[in-house]
Amino acid sequence: MSEEKKTPAKKQEPGKGAKILNWFKTLPQRIAKPFRNMYYELKKVTWPTKHRLVTYSVIVLVFMLFMSVVIGLLDMGASAGVRSLIAATSNSGTSTAAAVEETAEQAAETAETAAEEAAQAADTAAEETAEAVEQAAETVENAAEEAAETVKETAEQAAETVQETAEQAAETVEKTAEEAAETVEKTGEGN
Repeated sequence: MSEEKKTPAKKQEPGKGAKILNWFKTLPQRIAKPFRNMYYELKKVTWPTKHRLVTYSVIVLVFMLFMSVVIGLLDMGASAGVRSLIAATSNSGTSTAAAVEETAEQAAETAETAAEEAAQAADTAAEETAEAVEQAAETVENAAEEAAETVKETAEQAAETVQETAEQAAETVEKTAEEAAETVEKTGEGN
């Protein structure tokens, strides 16, 4: 017996037309897959409560306001320093050292003023934040009270409805029992 080597048959790869057709068939699935994954990931998210959302939003807005005031004041101080430096260098009657000293003093005064204004802005922002948080807390508390009242009213209405339904059901059962008894009596008399 001679042993012949069997070569495995090559799988025929699909032609270009089949590949293109397959690409179009799987296109909707491939488009939907990222959205499906996003949906499942969003289901895992722990969303903040209304109170936390309001608190965090107020904090971010106050911080942005504070930083814009600080940056604005620093810009004003730097602009004043550059203007005074230019004025000092264009003044030919004064010496350069005196001009630099004067410019340094003006810059120091401007920076001091900017720091004071920034501190005032920070104090104001902190007070506004505290007030906003208190108002948000009051709003949440009022909403909770209203919700509790609504739940209580709904529960009372539900209890009344259940009681009425139970009474109606009892009457219906009683009538049905009487009718059944009459039917049994009639059936018994007919035999």
